[in-house]
Amino acid sequence: MKRLTLLLAGWCLVLFAVAQGRFTALADRLEAAVVDHPGLDGTVELSVSGTPVTEFVRALGVSHQLNLTVDPAVKGEVVNNFSNARVLDVLLYLCKNYDLDVELIGSIISLRPYAAPPPPPAAPPPVRQMTVAYDADSGWIDLDLRRDTLEAVARAINRTSGANVVLAPGLEDKAVSLFLTHSLLPNALDKLAFANGLAVERTKDGTFLLRNTVVEAPKSTGSNAKGTASASVTGGVLDLQVRDGRWLMVDARDVPTDQVIREASAALGKEFFLYDAVAATATLHLEQATYEELLAHLLRGTAYTYSVREGVYLVGKRDFEGLRRTEMVRLQNRPVKDVLPIIPDGIRKDVTIAEFMELNAFVLSGDELRIREIGEFLRKIDQVVPLVMIEVMIVDVNRNRTLTTGLKAGLGSGPARSGGTVLPGIDYNMNSTTLNDLINSFNGFGVFNLGNVAPGFYLSLQALETDGMLKLRSTPQLSTLNGHEATLSIGQTEYYLEVRNDLIGTQNPTVTTSQTYKPVNADLSLKIKPIVSSEDMVTLEVEVNQSNFTTRISQTAPPGSVERKFSSIVRARDRDMIVLGGLEEKENNRSGSGIPFLSRIPVLKWFFGSRSATTRKTKLTIFIRPTIIY
Repeated sequence: MKRLTLLLAGWCLVLFAVAQGRFTALADRLEAAVVDHPGLDGTVELSVSGTPVTEFVRALGVSHQLNLTVDPAVKGEVVNNFSNARVLDVLLYLCKNYDLDVELIGSIISLRPYAAPPPPPAAPPPVRQMTVAYDADSGWIDLDLRRDTLEAVARAINRTSGANVVLAPGLEDKAVSLFLTHSLLPNALDKLAFANGLAVERTKDGTFLLRNTVVEAPKSTGSNAKGTASASVTGGVLDLQVRDGRWLMVDARDVPTDQVIREASAALGKEFFLYDAVAATATLHLEQATYEELLAHLLRGTAYTYSVREGVYLVGKRDFEGLRRTEMVRLQNRPVKDVLPIIPDGIRKDVTIAEFMELNAFVLSGDELRIREIGEFLRKIDQVVPLVMIEVMIVDVNRNRTLTTGLKAGLGSGPARSGGTVLPGIDYNMNSTTLNDLINSFNGFGVFNLGNVAPGFYLSLQALETDGMLKLRSTPQLSTLNGHEATLSIGQTEYYLEVRNDLIGTQNPTVTTSQTYKPVNADLSLKIKPIVSSEDMVTLEVEVNQSNFTTRISQTAPPGSVERKFSSIVRARDRDMIVLGGLEEKENNRSGSGIPFLSRIPVLKWFFGSRSATTRKTKLTIFIRPTIIY
């Protein structure tokens, strides 16, 4: 008793301290408002008895030129004699005795009942973590469970021990409790089942099955009470039992569907409403099913469905008001565009589906069960689509080599002056004067003396080799979603002149000429379609088309073109390099001219003829490396 008295006294002191703090803050606020409301600093000379608070405040405001207002909820009468008291102190007195609060709104001072601030929300209780510890060496397991869900416990046991624990339908949310240390896993599961009214069974493959204990209900013919069976109904035979208060065992042969619904509803005490008689019969055998599963089996494939509203099961045709449902299903990993055609026709029957592009969602309206089925299908296909980055390296190499040799002599109008090049290749012309000077320089050194050549004689010596290589390399990068085609096109345009002459008129014809420059394109186009399969393998459908310009036959003629094209389907691992192409062209051209017979004799052919040899090789190679980005 003494402790209770001390506790109450302490609580009163706390409340008093809080109230004193509020009035102190209120007095400071009114003192600060004296600057804008000088009337608060005036003095009061009033003696009242039984005057309502509202009238007293109105008179106070009129006498001191203050805009005072009182909330209509303020009740009470003032009985006091104020002499030489400040208006500010009088307002504080009213607030303290009548539990009021002051609110300053511009030039208006409002008095209203005081509303205590709500208490701070209580801190949430600490979340207790269940304990499931398994020692792999000894095989011991420790359990500390306090009303944890059976599904979470089974997952923890599976994860820590590696054993498989499977739950019977309906046991996912069952709360279980147990404290156990240093026990083998089979013994621990037996004790867990015993302590929570369950049964455990171990299969041949080592899986532990947890289920409810089965309690057979006595049978009685023609009764609809819970836990009993009805052995005979109109139009067929029905055997229905209730196990553990929620599980149904049903054996029906040619029984009207609506009668099965009535018997099951009565056995489980479910409220239901039939909009229309279900024109179908049922033949089924279920060992263990819930009421909802029974309705789903009975109505699947028919024009009827069911819905639950405030605990009442509504059964009727799918298009009835109250059984229709509208739901929005949002996709997270892919756009809704082009998804509608892949929804199977069987599950979208009698369901209206609209695309909502702004929210990347589908709006479904129709039967609830079919909407649920469509929603599950959409969530299954709503997966991250891999992005494939394709690095392409295109290498085009052109090699050419030309060798020209020969000795040419003649009589006639030769070169006026001797000259030419000696390096890097020999292409030199000598006239008769130069040749005679050369011959005279040799005369006198040997047995023979050579005569001079004729004045019009000339000699040309040629020995020239050219070698060239052109290497073009381009490295574009493409990115596309799995299963979509990526296209690259790099082009070049040249123009040629087309001249058109038109004859106008018959008696005095006039010829008009028009010129048009027409374009001709040569480009490199690349099309790649990647398909990502298992184990990060990528199948690529590749199509390459390359065209180049060649030499024009005349200045105004269109340029010639050469085209190379190939397509292929290859498969590679992520980040592997693929080599495609290898389109190679080789050209060897050899020609010669000279004196008959002598131009074919080795060694002599270089003095009595000229030779020309051209070798050209072109090769196109494409390197492709796909990279998968999730």
